[in-house]
Amino acid sequence: MILLCACTWFVVSGGIPKTQNLAEGAFIEASAKAGFRLQNIFVEGRENADPDLLMALINAEKNMPLFKVKPHQIHEALSGISWIENVSVKRVFPDSLHITLKERRPAALWMHDGRLVVVDRRGYRITTQDLERFEKLLIIQGENAPENIGALLDVVTAAPKIYERLDQAIFVGKRRWDLKLNNKIIVNLPEDNIALALQRLVRAHERDEVLDKTIKNIDIRQSDRLIIKAYPGAANKSYDYISGAGAPI
Repeated sequence: MILLCACTWFVVSGGIPKTQNLAEGAFIEASAKAGFRLQNIFVEGRENADPDLLMALINAEKNMPLFKVKPHQIHEALSGISWIENVSVKRVFPDSLHITLKERRPAALWMHDGRLVVVDRRGYRITTQDLERFEKLLIIQGENAPENIGALLDVVTAAPKIYERLDQAIFVGKRRWDLKLNNKIIVNLPEDNIALALQRLVRAHERDEVLDKTIKNIDIRQSDRLIIKAYPGAANKSYDYISGAGAPI
């Protein structure tokens, strides 16, 4: 009975946590005396994440006891950085901390509410800062455009003659894209089978250089034809693809 009462008091009074803390502190001090002190911090995979922010969140100093460095706390802190998709943090004995980052890859600039936002292929909003570094990225517009940019880039990059002329992409009606080329031609894409539609456009360009002409719009939404709309005063044109080979009409 006396032993039971003593143990109960020990738990209620917080004796166990206090003892654990004392033991941990003694272990950290002893390990530091044995040479387990932080001398190096290695970070791999950083390209765009702010290095000053990284170091502030790592919050570790040279010569501090290595076992005082908490990898799980650093992992949680770094995971909150918008650039970082995945992070690995581990101590490397006797004196180092290794951090491996997988950053999100900027895919496009989303024009929304009057400002540009860097997004990745999955639509994750990364940053609105230092945009001059990303001026060569494709500008996209429209609600839900970020969530659909990955699929568009897959098919457009497979058509270099179009991709090299691409200036902007507008997601229309939450369901399909319009492409704005660098010579101001608008290309209307279908909802489905975009790759096949782009192939038809490429064939028309190879035959008639349509992408280099002074025209207003190219509609490739219909599977059997490609319709070119000229500026006022010029003749419109249509390419019929019912036969498969294609012929201007």
